Amino acid sequence: MEWEESRPDGGGVVATVAVMRWGLSLSLSEELAEPAVVAEVAAAAEASGWDGVFVWDHLWNRTGAPFADPWVTLAAIAGGTQRVTIGTMVTALPRRRTQLVAQATSTLDRLSRGRMVLGLGLGVDSHGEYSAFDEPAATDRDRAAALDRGIEALVPMLAGAAVPQAGDRVTTAPCVQRPRCPIWIAGRADGTAGPRRVARHHLEGLALVSTDGWMPDHVTGALAASGLTAGDLDVALVGGTHHDPSGLAAAGTTWCVPEIGPGATAAEALAVAARAPDDAAPHREGSGR
Repeated sequence: MEWEESRPDGGGVVATVAVMRWGLSLSLSEELAEPAVVAEVAAAAEASGWDGVFVWDHLWNRTGAPFADPWVTLAAIAGGTQRVTIGTMVTALPRRRTQLVAQATSTLDRLSRGRMVLGLGLGVDSHGEYSAFDEPAATDRDRAAALDRGIEALVPMLAGAAVPQAGDRVTTAPCVQRPRCPIWIAGRADGTAGPRRVARHHLEGLALVSTDGWMPDHVTGALAASGLTAGDLDVALVGGTHHDPSGLAAAGTTWCVPEIGPGATAAEALAVAARAPDDAAPHREGSGR
């Protein structure tokens, strides 16, 4: 998260505002299930001035088309880029082994030389990603409890520190970033669970989802509901449209992240990535999950 100071013409009070960053969040199904293709999209985005490339973590979604593995895909992106932030948007931690997520995440942070962000969420079972395999986290309440337990273990794991839940064993080689790579938590635009989880675990970012058009009130409401303060964390607005970037930044937004959703061809994704964010992003509609 970066901030800059600006002074109105003629002097006066200095205003500190967030430096807005732009990222792309990619579905990994159909033509975008090929890691080499997604790495090409990421390289094009980097060349066009995008600040981040993030990937979805699903087995499948509403289309039924299977998804590629996000960790392998992020490794391809890391190898094909030099500057952009990379990460999951977001990983459903309750259906994954926490220790393996920590291992993959810290490895990607080292591979990318400190560019990894770990986005986490509950996941949903709307399309059977839990129930098809008899996963134990059957309800939102169960998944929320599993996510909280997982976060408590992940924090020391990613730092390469002793993990109380593992008998004080060091389970993971540390991240390049110190004390570890940032963790962002997903939260619905109309809910408070995500912001409250960020505050409770003292994490670095909030990824708001599930609205068609982002307004400053979405950000101020989420921060106020959890006692968070603009400037103390990253706030990413994922999907939808971002028609007022300046107003969003003033409210505390640090990332605008349009989505390239299921059904997008490789050519379509490359065309979006090849346009500068100011041209491609503000009017880009989210595609839904």
